[in-house]
Amino acid sequence: MAIFRHLRFLFGGLPSDSSAAETTVALAKTVSSCVHHMELGALSACLAAVVCSSEQPPLRPLGSSAGDGASLVIKSVLDRATELLTDRHAAASYTVPNRALWQASFDAFFGLLTKYCVSKFESIQQMFVTQTPSSGIGPEASKATSKEMPVELLRASLPHTNEQQRQRLLDFAQRSMPVTGFNPSGARGGHITSESVPG
Repeated sequence: MAIFRHLRFLFGGLPSDSSAAETTVALAKTVSSCVHHMELGALSACLAAVVCSSEQPPLRPLGSSAGDGASLVIKSVLDRATELLTDRHAAASYTVPNRALWQASFDAFFGLLTKYCVSKFESIQQMFVTQTPSSGIGPEASKATSKEMPVELLRASLPHTNEQQRQRLLDFAQRSMPVTGFNPSGARGGHITSESVPG
């Protein structure tokens, strides 16, 4: 769990030294591989460690040139939980407290994730408005935002969201669509589906 408390220290950026960078990438892949063998209780503890960390984890999109190790390991936690909770045999073995602990951990992380996304979107938008006040938000802002928004984490979070959380995502999608390309029209009846969050 210590790794999840220190994601910024471990994956805050790729080292300039190629050997050290390869080691960092390998560490992220190794942690992700280990996560795929965890049960729900351990996954809950991992996500709780992320939220309780004194350092904001670097929630970058996968493939980011600045490094995506933190997002990779967090996504593996979300994906593993989805796998367990959608498997009839596995899900049947989890007690109400097990599920409640996972949901509480996820809810706290989801709050962190959405706060990060909104803050990142607003800071980029403000930067471009300040630089080019007459032209407003254009293609460059869209490009900058797409490089910063952790869409893969948003998509991986969707199976665990409740109605209120899905509405929060929908509101953000509607607000940011001109810049991020989010398309909330894919959500039916107020529900965002994985198809409505662009890759």
